[in-house]
Amino acid sequence: MNITYGNTRSVELNNRNKPISSWMEDWPLDLRKAKFFEFCREFDKREDELLKEDYQIFSHRLHWHEHPYCEEMKDVDDLHKRIWYTMVFSFSNEHWLTFKTLKDHGVEALRERFVSERHARSDLFQIYYPKGTNVREWLLTGPKDCADYMTEVLMRTNKRWTMMELAKVFCEYYKDHQGFRAPMYPCKNFARYMAMTWPQDYDPESVLFGGTGHFDGLHQIFGGKNLMNKVKYDIEDGEFVPKNKNAELWLDQMYELIYDNRNPMIQQKFLNVEDKTCFFYKHIAISHGVKSPTKRIPYEWIFPSDFSLEGKYLRS
Repeated sequence: MNITYGNTRSVELNNRNKPISSWMEDWPLDLRKAKFFEFCREFDKREDELLKEDYQIFSHRLHWHEHPYCEEMKDVDDLHKRIWYTMVFSFSNEHWLTFKTLKDHGVEALRERFVSERHARSDLFQIYYPKGTNVREWLLTGPKDCADYMTEVLMRTNKRWTMMELAKVFCEYYKDHQGFRAPMYPCKNFARYMAMTWPQDYDPESVLFGGTGHFDGLHQIFGGKNLMNKVKYDIEDGEFVPKNKNAELWLDQMYELIYDNRNPMIQQKFLNVEDKTCFFYKHIAISHGVKSPTKRIPYEWIFPSDFSLEGKYLRS
């Protein structure tokens, strides 16, 4: 049942322990794409050992909107709460019990929880807080301060936001008002959840620019140069505008995967391909002994205890 990679080649690693070429470099491009789509088709089955056992790494469904956060929050109409709770969820690295405590019991209950319980996950992505930040204390006030300010900003606009436009404006808020240096990653994560949960207000089909793992996954599929840190773009009137040849190449590669008739992702294709190329890299890198699974954390830190990655709320 495991996804395997036969007839791959040895690759040289750089000083960050990343491959400088694709393990599948000897394969025709079409077979590399086929392997990626095989990975995607197997993703929600959770029969592969890594996908089944290392849920803290592969912590979404094939389609992002099936995450329990979207189910939990979809009927919340209050814009202030949408921003506040989603920011807490993102800046806590998607710690489910931190979010649920705030939503169900309020900020004082969250403060009490933080006395003895973990406030955030540390296995998803690095958040570069301003120097000296007490993250527990910040989670009690920083996201709410953001919601207090940004609710009015969003209410003044009568439009449907793209994900990158939403991420950009919140990133600018955190730089200008809370002293963050590089908050784009959690702001992109925030924009993903806003779009997946309230697609009528934030466009889940819009372009979503990926991070390191995404580019590592594309590099394994397409070979050539890894485009990480080489793509120049801007967001103009909400739209992603490429500013160099590498940005055009990145879009070409994304569209090649999105519109391939083997692609099992039937909606929110840009976001879901971005997400699954990252997971694909993790899987192939662990399978080749270059990357190790992160330390497993309690299931309830990530999902409701009755949620199953194979099917909604069917965990045995």
